[in-house]
Amino acid sequence: MKKRLAVFAVLAGLALVAAGVGVMRRRSAKATEAIDSGALRGANVLLVTIDTLRADHVGAYGGAGGLTPTIDRLAAEGLRFETTYAHVPLTLPSHASLLTGAYPFVNGVRDNGSFRFDGRHPTLAGTLKAAGYRTGAFVAAFVLDARFGLNAGFDVYDDKYGSRPAGGGLSVLERPADKVLDAAMSWITRIGDPADGNRPWFAWAHLYDPHEPYDPPEPFHTRYARDPYSGEIAFADAQLGATLDRLARQGYLSRTLVVVAADHGESLGDHQERTHGLFAYEATLRVPLVVWAPPAVKPGVFKGAARLVDVMPTILDVIGIPAPAPSGRSLRPLVGGDPPFDDRGSYFEALNANLTRNWAPLAGLVSRGFKLIDLPIPELYDLGADPAERTNLYARRQDLAKPLELQLDALRADARAATPSPVDRDTVQRLRSLGYVVAPTPRPARSFTARDDPKTLVTLNNRLDEALDGLRTGAPEAAERILKELIAARPDFTVAYDRLAQLYRDTGRMQRAIATLEAASRDGVADATSLAALGGYLQEAGNFDRSVEVLQAALKLNPSEMDAYEKLGVTYTRMGRYADAHEMFGHMLSVAPNSATTYNNLGSLLLTERRYADAVESLTRAIAIDPGLANAYNGLGVAYARQGQMDRAVVEWQKALDLRPDLTDARDNLERARR
Repeated sequence: MKKRLAVFAVLAGLALVAAGVGVMRRRSAKATEAIDSGALRGANVLLVTIDTLRADHVGAYGGAGGLTPTIDRLAAEGLRFETTYAHVPLTLPSHASLLTGAYPFVNGVRDNGSFRFDGRHPTLAGTLKAAGYRTGAFVAAFVLDARFGLNAGFDVYDDKYGSRPAGGGLSVLERPADKVLDAAMSWITRIGDPADGNRPWFAWAHLYDPHEPYDPPEPFHTRYARDPYSGEIAFADAQLGATLDRLARQGYLSRTLVVVAADHGESLGDHQERTHGLFAYEATLRVPLVVWAPPAVKPGVFKGAARLVDVMPTILDVIGIPAPAPSGRSLRPLVGGDPPFDDRGSYFEALNANLTRNWAPLAGLVSRGFKLIDLPIPELYDLGADPAERTNLYARRQDLAKPLELQLDALRADARAATPSPVDRDTVQRLRSLGYVVAPTPRPARSFTARDDPKTLVTLNNRLDEALDGLRTGAPEAAERILKELIAARPDFTVAYDRLAQLYRDTGRMQRAIATLEAASRDGVADATSLAALGGYLQEAGNFDRSVEVLQAALKLNPSEMDAYEKLGVTYTRMGRYADAHEMFGHMLSVAPNSATTYNNLGSLLLTERRYADAVESLTRAIAIDPGLANAYNGLGVAYARQGQMDRAVVEWQKALDLRPDLTDARDNLERARR
């Protein structure tokens, strides 16, 4: 169970002070009224994105159970967009589209983890900062870590969600909604002080709670014991309500545009998909979107189709900084019916299975109430008549499918490739010298057949989920059996090799872990992430030279594979190549300044160099970012001991053991100190 957390009142009966508007009451849907461009010129902006929030679980969108009274009241007092589409059912690329107004094939972020926003396109934060705004982001999970580039344009990018424990490669790095919103509240009240210049602010708060694993804190854990996903939603909504109430009481919402959206939904078993990321049906693609800023934004429900790429240009238009977006447009004039709504269609894609499993890439288009899904087994749905997408019309309604296919082809004509980086001849040769094969380019989409369609392979996807559950819950034997079966069924199942190797490493079978990834690499199945993992295992096994070769090859394949920089730094430290190690850690901190792990590793390097005062500074910073990082306390104790401050050293070693009783180094250090 997640840590028990205090629950605050949720706006009910409390005033949200906004230009004289009092208590929020539910209102029936009404036609939308025009909003003037610049109607909220110079207003503050609060953007709240709730991860994995399925639209039909929100009361304002027909959800039952009263899970979301805060969002429902915002919708009743504000502008609710009835149908809004995400463009990728994954956190990082979906947020990249929202914050840039650009489709994923334009902004270049196509998947979690292996892609990084390169800053080629303006962002919402950057545009507002250039206009004089103070900008702060407060994110809840590693998937939005600064290393992936979405910190562009933010004065403050708070990604202090903790560090993965040793050996816990599958642990979820997240912090709960109340911690995220407390950090945002603290920043807003600090920089919003009139004595501090009274400049407008833009705050983005990302709440991760509804994402799997579903484990809400009490009392939601007990209240929603049979439906923990709903419990996570209810908890996040309650914390949002408490924060908005606090902001209202202190006057910070008197001239603030509040926007609440989800990045994607959750399948919950629809179409046999347990969570999200594989398919792009309505359960994961349709999201809530609410804009609240009375009286400038009148209550209403916009019935036309909106898109997450439209959020950035709409916000900028309403606050008087109109700016074009690469793929989106401002919805402001459409809300008032001038010009009449024209459905441009909404592009979507789901490439994770293609990039990590070598399955067929999924892309498609929603337009005028129809959805086209471009796969080896193509799909076409009439969303008005068939919202559950049960009847595939593609074969018998070519009159509808062909125009959508032409529109989709036109959209993708100049798309950036869905590969993290090109593979040059030198990289290929280096990999071959190591005995590895990596294809220089991905297979063209037309080479995929029905055998590669995710619909055909969804059972394997669910089996992978079962294996991961086994790894998380302490059932490695079952997980190992499933992963081997998956590899036998699909020898190109890249992520299955990765997870099997991790299982071997975590259960003390390092040589098997190395052999598994080396076999995948020799067979041309490995990617940059696999090579980074292999390089780390080689380093742990003491094979430093080969570790360096493999990690360097991983970075040649994908310079955005940030984990490889960290592992190279550790390897260089152990080899005595201290200048190279400093270069790697310095690069990591330049892109991920809140990486407690990197500060801890840098502290270890400084200890090795006998730079004890500098080590204390680095390790102290690691602890400030992540107070639960036991290794940093142990290192800090060593630094104090080597400076003759044994009393302080003992205190730090005891803290390390309190956090991790199994930390042998800290226990040994403490025993030696007490002899």
